[in-house]
Amino acid sequence: MAEFDAYCDGLVARALAAGWELRAQRTIPYGRQFEVARGQHLALLNCYQGKKGLSFVTGGKAATDLGADLGLAPAPKHSDASQADPFALGLPHVGGDESGKGDYFGPLVVAAWYLQEKHVEQLRALGITDSKQMTDSNMQTIAGVLDQLGCGQVLAVMPRDYNPMYRGIGNLNKLLARLHGQCVQALLKKHKPPKAVLIDEFARDGRELRDAMNLTPTVKLVTRPRAEQDLAVAAASVLARVGFLAGLKELGHEFGMVFPAGAGSPVLKAGREFKNTFGAPELASVAKVHFKTTEQL
Repeated sequence: MAEFDAYCDGLVARALAAGWELRAQRTIPYGRQFEVARGQHLALLNCYQGKKGLSFVTGGKAATDLGADLGLAPAPKHSDASQADPFALGLPHVGGDESGKGDYFGPLVVAAWYLQEKHVEQLRALGITDSKQMTDSNMQTIAGVLDQLGCGQVLAVMPRDYNPMYRGIGNLNKLLARLHGQCVQALLKKHKPPKAVLIDEFARDGRELRDAMNLTPTVKLVTRPRAEQDLAVAAASVLARVGFLAGLKELGHEFGMVFPAGAGSPVLKAGREFKNTFGAPELASVAKVHFKTTEQL
């Protein structure tokens, strides 16, 4: 943790030295997010720690400027078609992503988006990218537009349903595969068969996902890391994140308290408060109780 904190502090210091002002910061899944501004230009700095080490990405309208100040090489320019379909899957195709799998409180949410040529420009104009690079308020606005287009599908599994499902399966990746399969199949009942289905890779072995998808032979299933570069997956990631936030809010209304995202110290504090107020058995109504967090409460 000390190494990661120093990494974040170093990046923020470089941004400040380049004239950026730190506006806000928060914990995000697998890292921290910093909101910065230089004049009227706003940007996000997302820092991550994972199995492959420490990394960062920039987001927001001034992402390129911030990235340049932090030493990122400018992204190569592509045609509109390649930006919408960077893996050359062809259109229409479906993208899928999930939210909440690393969050102690709240639902596990999977989402899928059916990308058609006629919607590419509209989605690009919305500034859709990976949900980890966007603010929650921005995603709420974008999700409203996506809902009107009617090309998305969201499946949210609240903790009361999630916990018995997980106990029955015993493996999060297997559960995710089944939920992605259900979500995509529900979406495809509304649209003609796509050329491909692209899912952000969450397991090295994709057999469970292929079995769960039950796609026709003409539809190719592709899993890739960082699949959110694809516009369909990026749209799905927004829908999944907004669905997750809605689930947290719903639980907050039900129990009269705020449930933070993630799995850090604010979550431990909220978990202990909840346990003391409602009792340990009721945790299964609001949290993913197989997390090690449960033992720490």
